[in-house]
Amino acid sequence: MNPEYFFTLPDQRQAHLFKLRLEDGFGVDITDFGGCMVSLFVPDKKGVLQDVILGWKNPESYLVNPGYLGALVGRVPNRIGGGKFTLNGKIYQMLLNDRNHSTLHGGFGYSHRLWEVESATPTSLTLLLDSPDGDAGFPGRVHYRVRYNIYADHTLAMDFTAATDDEFAPADLTSHTYFNLNGDDSGVCLDHSIAIAAGKVTETDEFLVPTGKLLPVEKTIYDLRNGVSFAEILKKNPDGFDDNFILGDSDRVYRENAVVVHAEKSGITMKLHTNRSGIQFYMGKHLSADAPAGKNGSYMPFHGFCLETQSWPDSLNHRDFPSIIIAKGRPFHGITVLQFE
Repeated sequence: MNPEYFFTLPDQRQAHLFKLRLEDGFGVDITDFGGCMVSLFVPDKKGVLQDVILGWKNPESYLVNPGYLGALVGRVPNRIGGGKFTLNGKIYQMLLNDRNHSTLHGGFGYSHRLWEVESATPTSLTLLLDSPDGDAGFPGRVHYRVRYNIYADHTLAMDFTAATDDEFAPADLTSHTYFNLNGDDSGVCLDHSIAIAAGKVTETDEFLVPTGKLLPVEKTIYDLRNGVSFAEILKKNPDGFDDNFILGDSDRVYRENAVVVHAEKSGITMKLHTNRSGIQFYMGKHLSADAPAGKNGSYMPFHGFCLETQSWPDSLNHRDFPSIIIAKGRPFHGITVLQFE
């Protein structure tokens, strides 16, 4: 498979674009810079292909990429309270890049780095990244492999692995893709509905850092188990969600239909299956016209939403949260599958 030139980095290295396609046009465009998904083409109820993810018009905008559109984020996705944690009696301090209060998506993370291409075919792409000991303040050397595959049933599968030869290392990874099932240029996702098979959420403080408490969703605005429209969510909660919904207490269980989203206009349904224990449902409140131009115009609040499969946020500071510590012979393995109908 021959990739396309995408843009040139300041150090003169080149980023490329890989286009995975089925014969009917279903497929995804991915760049090796940040592992960003740039476009995802899905047929709507009329058979017309819609690009259902948000992305930047100019490829060079991925160098900045406010909002982490389509990117792989790590070494630890989401927030680490105070930007620090204690491991084996030693305190580690990372960059505070979220309101000077927490470390978000690994600080200087993987979303803004050029990944190595291990293999590429018309229907698959495998990317590699070596994260050295001390990278952005995190201990332990970690070797990442991310594999994207598309299948005939209009499925996009993402397989994440992280391994270390060290005694211990924190390691997690997720895709920070913004979806709009009516097309990236179709505005606010009001006609979408979502069902999340989660009975609890992690309580957070004013900075969206977990307090350590788990809140039952029953009889609250967080109860999305039977499906709720985005319009109804925003009516009750004008800020929308940016919360971790708890799918389970470990990553050892593969959960089908953990999330189901449907858009009335396009008729597209997206089913998410995963072995991860949590999922951050972010409705895109901070999308802004002040950011670079999108593929078809400016993105505004709630023009796209994220479903970030992950361990629970700030788990490094909560012993009773699922652990993200890997070790030699004990790697991390995450699976996220998106099925479109």
